[in-house]
Amino acid sequence: RVLFRSPALILDFGGPVLLTPFELIDEFPGTPAHALLHGRGPMAPEDDPDQDWVALQSGELTERTYWKHRAKDWRALGGGGEQIRDMIAHLYEPARPSLVRAGALQLIHDAKVAGHAVAVLTNDLSAFHTQDWIDQMHVLDEVDELVDGSIEGYLKPDPRLYELMSQRLGVALSDMVLIDDQMSNIRGAEALGITSVVFDPRDPESAYAQARQMMGLGV
Repeated sequence: RVLFRSPALILDFGGPVLLTPFELIDEFPGTPAHALLHGRGPMAPEDDPDQDWVALQSGELTERTYWKHRAKDWRALGGGGEQIRDMIAHLYEPARPSLVRAGALQLIHDAKVAGHAVAVLTNDLSAFHTQDWIDQMHVLDEVDELVDGSIEGYLKPDPRLYELMSQRLGVALSDMVLIDDQMSNIRGAEALGITSVVFDPRDPESAYAQARQMMGLGV
């Protein structure tokens, strides 16, 4: 086994690495998806919050339930099928480099050069995307480990998913720095002693800078 410097960098995929649907939606003006997602989720204004998103952050809804609701609304607006994957495919296919944040690529590169393990810990990669699409997202070739809850059978914030990452990387939970955009996942990680950084797509560089500081990487 390769010996890595502590701590290991653990990234959620959708948000911290991939652009969110709420950002991509501006590429689809005049569509049902745009009507549904523009200015919603984390991009909703304070005076008109996305109530389902608020419930998600408080732990009242799961992330999968949030997207089930959106997919149902999408179909009602004439968008197509009611499956989450149908709506996600509308936004994310074809696979393309522009879907990946430049700041995430740079952080992954710098962490690896400095000798740190880098991994992706995601809930729904295979649930939301085809294997062909996943194979074309070459940022995943750069990480040392990928743990996907939709394959393992349990989702963050279930402790078993974080513990599985610990086992596969061979690092202690306390020797991880996690970047995630869902508060329930952050709370679950912190309960296990994992140092965590909240990712806000409105200010992605702030999260990367915090992680760099925690890992002793140059800003």
